[in-house]
Amino acid sequence: METSLQLRIQHTPDALNHLLYGLDEAHVKQRPIAEKWSILENIAHLGRYHEVFFERMQRILKEEHLLFERYVADNDEGFAEWCKNDFNQLIQKFHSSRKSLNEFLFKLSDEQLKRNARHPAFGQMSIIGWCEFFLLHETHHYFTIFKLVPQIIAPE
Repeated sequence: METSLQLRIQHTPDALNHLLYGLDEAHVKQRPIAEKWSILENIAHLGRYHEVFFERMQRILKEEHLLFERYVADNDEGFAEWCKNDFNQLIQKFHSSRKSLNEFLFKLSDEQLKRNARHPAFGQMSIIGWCEFFLLHETHHYFTIFKLVPQIIAPE
């Protein structure tokens, strides 16, 4: 795996330290926009997606001609379980699941990284492509959290 991709996978979660600074349980559970997820739910989604993504990458190594359906957290019992964690447990579980995912990804050979599967909207992607997609998805949720913080700290 290229150093740049490996460093991004390894260090992108560090952004949470800044994004969550000064927030407590009550803050992260607030839903400033009723029909949108709270900060806690966004983090639970990302943590659960670590597990989903890990499972998918393992399948890519073992199976041929895979098509993964779009992951929808609201239809996943695993996401609901992640949402039951208190804030501190959630952060610990998030980092633990990311560590396991990283350890798996960083051990893959160049040949393994070339294996692929199809996404229904984005087409055929190698494991490298899936990792780029994973990071873009994760960053989208970090940006969502970034936008939620001012609405929680100083609501209008």
